[in-house]
Amino acid sequence: MKHIQGNLATTAIPVLVLAAVAAAGWYYYYSEVEINQFQTADSRTQEELLNNKLENQQTRIDKLSQDASGLQAKLVGEEKLRRELASTLEKTTAEKLAMESGLQQQLAELKSTTAGLETEIETQQTKVNKLQKNETALKHRLASEKDSREVLDARLASEKESREELAVRLASEKESREELAARLEHTMAEKMAMESELKGEVQRVTLTTAELEAELKKRWAMQESLSDEINTISGEKSELRRQLEQEQESNKQIANLKDRLEQELNESRVEISQLRNQMTVIKLTSEVLFSSGSAKIKPSGEKVLSIIAESLNAYPLRAISVEGHTDNIPIRNAYFKSNWELSAARGLAAVDYFQKNADVDPKRLKVVGFGQYHPVSSNESAEGRQLNRRIEIRILPPQ
Repeated sequence: MKHIQGNLATTAIPVLVLAAVAAAGWYYYYSEVEINQFQTADSRTQEELLNNKLENQQTRIDKLSQDASGLQAKLVGEEKLRRELASTLEKTTAEKLAMESGLQQQLAELKSTTAGLETEIETQQTKVNKLQKNETALKHRLASEKDSREVLDARLASEKESREELAVRLASEKESREELAARLEHTMAEKMAMESELKGEVQRVTLTTAELEAELKKRWAMQESLSDEINTISGEKSELRRQLEQEQESNKQIANLKDRLEQELNESRVEISQLRNQMTVIKLTSEVLFSSGSAKIKPSGEKVLSIIAESLNAYPLRAISVEGHTDNIPIRNAYFKSNWELSAARGLAAVDYFQKNADVDPKRLKVVGFGQYHPVSSNESAEGRQLNRRIEIRILPPQ
């Protein structure tokens, strides 16, 4: 009876250990699935934020384009008004010059006419004076020549009428000349006022046009700045989408790798993690690759490393760090003096296999031996020590 109970206990302990390891493996697996889902949701959220930001920037560009079009139309209108005012000013100036020329010509004619009339008046005055002299002489002859006196009186009266008529004509011509001079002065004043007003209007339109041009340049500069910002956001969005696609593809490859390794091992002795910085960590318990206290890879372990190497070669531009770890029980054999040497030798053996048998570029590989100094579990139990004896293969983030 006691013998049977002992056999049952001996059989049950390994089964319980394997069940515990399997449970831990599935727990890590589902934890990683949740982490990957969270990362995917986070990436989609970032992409939605970038999409919203891009739409807002596009709306601002459309509004600025409308404003710029309005300013351009207003600028064209102001330019047309300025040209019309300049044309009106030029036409008014030409009319003023023509009017001045006409008035100057009329004034010259009046001066010439007035000069002729004055000359004629002087001639008539000379005649009158002569007639007066003749009249005096005739008076002395009056007594003897009555008939001659009457004739002379008639001639004198006629000359006086002519002189008076000439004086009236001269006064009229002077009045006309003064009226023309007044009209010329009034026209010059109106022309100067109109020129001043037109110059002020042209200056105002010129200033308004300059302000519109400055505002238009400012809007175009703002639009170009927004376009550059949109291009930057679009680049960030494309980069984020590319990273998301890479992460999704990486998740598929890692899930496929985990399935293949679990099928090969027929139990969960592998843990694969994807961290937020795009680092992938593959953890294998040492028993998968090595015998106890040894750094020689077992044939079954070589097959496992070959499967892993396929995933490593899927990331040809990323460096790979192979890390060896042990528990804290001192090693006792002739090959290694410490757990540190054992951990480094096991990491080196895996790297050597990747280089020589799986075509992994040696420039991408490096080896680190941590010994017992980076445990992931307590060394107080057999299960904890088994977890601490491990090989970690880290696919490092892109440079």
